Amino acid sequence: MHKLTLTLCAMALAAASTSALAADEAKTQGTVTFNGELIAETCSIASDSVDRQVQLPKVSIQTLNAAGTNAGSKGFDLNVENCPEGITQVAAHFEAIGSTGVDSSTGNLTNQYQGAGTKATNVQVRLYNSDGQQLKLGETGAAANVTDGKATMRYYGGYYATAATTAGLVYGQASYTLAYP
Repeated sequence: MHKLTLTLCAMALAAASTSALAADEAKTQGTVTFNGELIAETCSIASDSVDRQVQLPKVSIQTLNAAGTNAGSKGFDLNVENCPEGITQVAAHFEAIGSTGVDSSTGNLTNQYQGAGTKATNVQVRLYNSDGQQLKLGETGAAANVTDGKATMRYYGGYYATAATTAGLVYGQASYTLAYP
């Protein structure tokens, strides 16, 4: 009799768990589906573009005196070579390095300066496509056409104020992966 009671209790608990799980599933309001494609043959990043350094100009904090102001943009090229014949366009997909490297509300790189000297505050580094449109971290930039197995992708970086800035040093770093639109 004792075994029968335990068995019935176990069955009742299992049924209650299943109905609770079904109730949780019924509360779901949406789904996220990810689709993608990996390709075997790709372009190679040219040696001059593997670790690109971009020196932004020195600008005054009076220029960056309010949230939403930007200044000091500077262009940079990312070059690729040895593209297979079937690839006609290539772009850079930019990502933050580490979870604190990006401000999710602006899509910009946060100031990660940690060396000797004063760190500037209320300033971020914003990326732009070659047409001047913002390029948020986690997005793929404008594509460049591949000609004779080579391409040059042009992007810009510059300062972006989240409030009145203070003087100091700025450091931001993003990684990029080649993408094929």
